[in-house]
Amino acid sequence: MGNAKSINIFLAKIFGFYFFWLVSDAYLSHQFVFYNSFWLGFYHILLTILSKSSVFILELIGYQTIHDYRGIAILGSYGVIIGNHCVGFGLIYGVFSLFSAYPAPLKLKLWFIPLSMLLVMFSNIIRVITLVISSNKNANFIDIEQHDLFNYIIYILVFILWIIWIQFLIPKNKELQNT
Repeated sequence: MGNAKSINIFLAKIFGFYFFWLVSDAYLSHQFVFYNSFWLGFYHILLTILSKSSVFILELIGYQTIHDYRGIAILGSYGVIIGNHCVGFGLIYGVFSLFSAYPAPLKLKLWFIPLSMLLVMFSNIIRVITLVISSNKNANFIDIEQHDLFNYIIYILVFILWIIWIQFLIPKNKELQNT
């Protein structure tokens, strides 16, 4: 009985986080100027981190870049433009929601959730760098269905994080150990 209750609470929390995302992203951010500024602020922060980190790493490995707020290109190539849907806000929020909703000690959540969110962000930075380099090497790189490929990779990463979370980090329930 206790296990079913725990699962129901977890699912209710996940649904609550998802509902908050839907309401915030699809309604509140379009209806209220203050909320729109607040919501778009998160996109701005993530876009800035994503673009500046990508440019920094590209220049660190020897590429000359041209960049602005949304665009990154290696000198002489087409480059990429980063849209709001590409900054990973939904993915990062999803990881936050998944691990926040699961019953675990707060001390564990305080380091694992930010680490997981950083790994998702780092994966996105690697994705942008790969696309920028691909656009330099092959002008037809747009034919690559990179969005789906990145989704598969990030879902595998989140699944691995989930396995680590459940199997190795969450203390075992004493009731289950005694049976």
